[in-house]
Amino acid sequence: MKQALLLPAVLLIAMTSFADTSINNFTGYNDYWYPFGDPATSIQTFGEIFTAPDGIRNLSSFSFYTGNPLQSGDIITGAYIATWTGTHAGTLLYQSGQYTYDNTGNEELTFNTGGLSVTPGQQYIMFLSTSQFHGESQGEAYVPAGGTNTYLDGFAYFNNGNGFGLLFSLPWQGYGLSPDWAVDIEFNNTPEPPSLAPFGSGILGTLAVLRRTLF
Repeated sequence: MKQALLLPAVLLIAMTSFADTSINNFTGYNDYWYPFGDPATSIQTFGEIFTAPDGIRNLSSFSFYTGNPLQSGDIITGAYIATWTGTHAGTLLYQSGQYTYDNTGNEELTFNTGGLSVTPGQQYIMFLSTSQFHGESQGEAYVPAGGTNTYLDGFAYFNNGNGFGLLFSLPWQGYGLSPDWAVDIEFNNTPEPPSLAPFGSGILGTLAVLRRTLF
């Protein structure tokens, strides 16, 4: 009976080191950066630069908070994550495909990556862009400013029209800007499969010692 009670406790203690990590600087909806969309008066690409925290291996999902519409109508966009070179996007690591935002205001747009591998200490950029769907949007939207966070490295934008490739070859028109966009980034600290074997062996060894001690 004692062994049965101790097993969940041992597992709980061991798994705390694999707890998820969040970067969230949302402080409330507001209309700050202006405007995102595809019409001629709006900017086609908005992003947020971030650094992967120490000990992190997998980015599971990321979210952008939106403000009120400047112009009603759908925004046809895609969500992306790429490495950041210091002036522009580097290697594209994730793309969502076409995403239709209804642009009704004050929403959180969340994208699941399926477990994107990231390197601790490396800079990345998460961004929304209408460039691959140029001419399909009707709406424009403000996006809210968020609070400061150690791992967030500034708001970025590029008025790149339908030139999606320009995001990866030319310096963006603005980057490292303050305040940061209000975003949420979820990381999963679960170790990769090869590292689970010693973890399992450790659990079994601990249980064997406990069994000898108690019985």
